[in-house]
Amino acid sequence: MNKKLKEIAQIIEGELFGDENIIIKNVNDLEKAEPGDITFVKDEKYFDLAKKTKASCLIVPKKIDGLSIPYIIVKDPYLAFVKILNILYLEKRSFYKGIHPTAIIGKNVKIFKEVSVGPYCVIEDNVIIKSKTVLGCFVYVGKNVEIGENVFIYPNVTIKEDTRIANNVIIHSGAVIGSEGFGYLQKEKGHIKIPQVGKVVIEDDVEIGANVCIDRATINETRISKGAKIDNLVHIAHNVFIGQNVLLLAQVGIAGSSKIGKNTILAGQTGVVDHITVGENVVAGPRTGIVQDVKDHQIVWGTPPIPFNEQKKIAVASRRLPKLINEFLELKKRLNKIEEEISKLTKK
Repeated sequence: MNKKLKEIAQIIEGELFGDENIIIKNVNDLEKAEPGDITFVKDEKYFDLAKKTKASCLIVPKKIDGLSIPYIIVKDPYLAFVKILNILYLEKRSFYKGIHPTAIIGKNVKIFKEVSVGPYCVIEDNVIIKSKTVLGCFVYVGKNVEIGENVFIYPNVTIKEDTRIANNVIIHSGAVIGSEGFGYLQKEKGHIKIPQVGKVVIEDDVEIGANVCIDRATINETRISKGAKIDNLVHIAHNVFIGQNVLLLAQVGIAGSSKIGKNTILAGQTGVVDHITVGENVVAGPRTGIVQDVKDHQIVWGTPPIPFNEQKKIAVASRRLPKLINEFLELKKRLNKIEEEISKLTKK
């Protein structure tokens, strides 16, 4: 990284105490840090450990008595540390600068300033790529695609025709944007394919994980709204709407024409059936099967989804079922014996 402490303090908007000219080369955790590293402590329970660190600087929420190394006081040490990690992340991203001679570029393609196109990329006709966007090697961009500014597309991504990608988007390797939606009419003689002629729209500040598949709409659009973050191996079907700042964790599957409201979180392996509306600020626990609409501000789990606390009680109770069944059978035997005794006494 090779940044002076003075520069780092300015970046994280903190107050520096100590030698401002010390060079920071890397980030590390508190216990493994070495000279040249910067690390952080977020609260007082780590202060004693902080005094033993070998790091060259600490980011702290307040002054620590007895600390012998420089430190920077900020309101939120973890957030400040993340800002430094972002610097390191951007510096470590390697890509070909400029347009590689092996790239194949179609007709009427508009490439703005400071765009990088890596080896063996294919860009079809009528594509627009705006400033400071990067295409890693082997990226395919179909006809009539528009890509905004400061987009970073990792190697081996496929972006099919008519897709619209806004600014500051990250797309990781293996993702397919604009794949055909799974649409068929079931008839006696077989399945008749429904052509998928819509598009995908991805708004600003979206991040799309590795091997994500986002299907183009049958007609109109599939939309991923601003700030949504999509983990690896997620499938989003045709005509789905994903609201602002939604989090979709690994292996989530969302069927066609469903709507996910803003700020909602779907945990790993959650499934949403077609034509479902999931409200705003919803949290769905792992492996939830959403087969009916979910209202705003709900925390749900299970199939069909029910309130999280209720589902936890059911999960705990289900573990006791074998024991409860045995107890029930034993009680039934006893009851049968009592009934037999009563029957004998009655006959007498």
